[in-house]
Amino acid sequence: MYSQLPQIYIASSDRKRLIKLAREAYAHKERTAPFLSAELRRAEYCAPGAFPRTVVNVGNSVRYQLDWGPVSPSYELVYPEDYTGDPGQISLLSPIGVALLGLPVGARMPVFFPNEGFRTLGAVDIS
Repeated sequence: MYSQLPQIYIASSDRKRLIKLAREAYAHKERTAPFLSAELRRAEYCAPGAFPRTVVNVGNSVRYQLDWGPVSPSYELVYPEDYTGDPGQISLLSPIGVALLGLPVGARMPVFFPNEGFRTLGAVDIS
């Protein structure tokens, strides 16, 4: 499907919290735990002052596109403990949340949905 995944960037200040989240996800047998763990291993960690402005980070509002369908409304990417069920939020432990973490605007990558298989997700814009 993809010969190379897009480079992803994560703020170095979030590294410990994200690694802890991945460990907890494994302990609770979350389906996205292996995906999150793999993404954290391949990420480039950036100092907060050097973090690219066009990269999705926890706390950002993001619009995305699945396959070549319509662009989504704006959603805030949140840690699972901050997820309230608000329709304007995406939990970091959801398949879309993991795929968006660290993804630059304009980049596309595969994301697996348990009942659908692989789809392509692209970050359209962030705020």
